[in-house]
Order: sequence, then structure tokens, then C-alpha cells
Amino acid sequence: MWVSKNVASKGHDVTLISARGSSVGEGGGERGGVGLPSNFNIIETIEPSWEGTVAEEAHYLMYKELLEKEYGSGNGIVWDNTWHCFSYLSAKKFPNMKIIHTNHGTIEWQKVPVKQLPFPRYIGLSRLHAKYMSSILKIPVRYVHHGIPLPPIEETNNYNHKNGDYLLSINRIVKEKGIEDSIELAVRTRNTIKIAGDDIHVPDLSYVQMIREKCQNTSGLAQYFGLVDNKTKTELIKKCKAVIACPKPSWIEAFGLYAVEANAYGKPVLALANGGLNDIIVNQTNGFLAKTPRELQEYVEKVYECSPESCRGRVEKLFTDKIMTKNYLHIFEGVMGDEPTFRW
Repeated sequence: MWVSKNVASKGHDVTLISARGSSVGEGGGERGGVGLPSNFNIIETIEPSWEGTVAEEAHYLMYKELLEKEYGSGNGIVWDNTWHCFSYLSAKKFPNMKIIHTNHGTIEWQKVPVKQLPFPRYIGLSRLHAKYMSSILKIPVRYVHHGIPLPPIEETNNYNHKNGDYLLSINRIVKEKGIEDSIELAVRTRNTIKIAGDDIHVPDLSYVQMIREKCQNTSGLAQYFGLVDNKTKTELIKKCKAVIACPKPSWIEAFGLYAVEANAYGKPVLALANGGLNDIIVNQTNGFLAKTPRELQEYVEKVYECSPESCRGRVEKLFTDKIMTKNYLHIFEGVMGDEPTFRW
């Protein structure tokens, strides 16, 4: 949504196709184009769903005719952010269609035969994510980092990790995120920890229950919140000592948006060196990376070496929505111009 609005603000015609309700901003009032520029059109399709391939196919079928009519001749860019990119099916019928596909995670269940297209133009979210995708698909893959709108600087001035009194996990409550390792690290170092994250749209509720019970057995050191709204999440970030993440080595962290969100409020990040976190975190600048939870605990008391200014500065330099927009516009313009370096 951020990139779409930014691109439209630069004078480009933009049509955003999304699930119902997902185009509404935090402040509300954006559905149907209310409060948006006239060159920004929003089309909503199905209700949000976690049914995977079935839901995405239903989503695609609702805009398929528009996609092929408006973009089949190549007069525009189709930027697909879905998991399976059913738009590639239309591109097979309309070879002039220009598609760019940003994948946001793992691709073991990718069904669309991208190799049948001369230029699939796959994009990952980080260096290692792109390398991983390329190894699976056997095609070249580029990457563009995520970015976020920066919170006003005055929202960060009164909060820094020196007066924070707890570690914070703000990951979805799933096995891949290694929430239990973050809790155990906090307990070993006698730090309090708060656990927040989506515990509803998850594949394994027994894991959620295990994490709840683990928190209950820490004599008050771990507090479980589960799914929280954006306002609560922001307050939790503002008042923490550091955000912590221990993603499992058997899984790849495509990017790690929570790390950028923490840094934007001047908070350092303690994390395992997994996927996109390697692009975000620089030791002693905006957090610390380690290979194992045991190694990571050695950095807990060193988070004060990362100033709030250096944490936020890292985001300002590399991970804002404006920078993300600039990077994608560069690609869009290169593809539209059919420049050789943008054929991949």
C-alpha cells in the first residue's frame, strides 16, 4: 500500500487490487479511494483468507479479465505480491505482459511454472532470500528491501533502551520463529520478556499453547500478549530494552520487518543471523547478530552500546518507504524501457 500510494503521488496511474478491507489504512477512510488521488484506483476482491492456493486462485479469477485487457499488451507494469503469482498464467497467453513478482517467504509450494516465461522477474526481500529463491527455482532472482514510513522523530525522543526494562518478541507465534528460544534466553539472563504476535492465523495451535505454558512457568519473567493492535505494538516497542528474535536455522527469515520497526523507534535488535536480518543489523550499530541463542545472550547487556540515534539512522538510510518506492520505480522504468539489464 505504501509503495502504491507513493508511486501515485509521483504522477503514475496506479490500480491496487487487494483482498477486502486490506487496503484500508490504520487511520481508516481509504477504501474505495476516499482521500486518495484520482490516479489511484482500488479494487477489492475476496474476503481475506488463509486457504492458500484456493483463495489466491479465486482472487486472481476476479481480476483476470482486467489484467489481460489493460496490461496484456505490455502498456504498464503488473507488480504481483501474492504467494503463487497466478498472473503468470495470463502472461503465458499474453507474452508482452510485463510482470514483476515479489515473493515474501518460502516457495516450496510454488505451483506456477515460471520457467516457461522468458523473463519471470522474481524479486526477494534480501540478499540471502534472493539467493535461496534462485537455488530453488533455478532462475536469476533480484532483491529489494522492505521499507516503512518513519514515525515522527518526536515519538522516539522520550523512549530509548536505556530506560527500557524488558526484551520484546513481536513475531508471529509459529515454530519457525523460535519463540521458545527467546524466552529461554531471557530466563537464563534474568531479563523480563514480553511475547506479542499473531497467535490466531497460525498452522499449529498446539505450539501457541506450548508458548503460553512456557511463559506461565517462568515465575513472572515472561508475559504473554498474543495478537495485539498496532497501537499496543508500538507502545510495547517504545518501552522495551531491545527486540529479540531467534528464527530457526532450518527456515529462512525473508526480511525481518519487526527489526526495522524496532530500529525506527531507536530500539536495538538482538537476533540470530538468519536471512534478511543480516542485511538489517550491524553489530554495535543497531543491534547484535549471533549464530546461536547461547552466543546471543552474551550481547544482552551490550545493547546500550547501540544509541537510539544510530538505530534510527540505519532505517533512515536504507529502509524507509520512500527508499523502497525509489528502488521499485527504478525497476519499473527499466522494464518499461525494455533495457537489457532488466531482462531477468
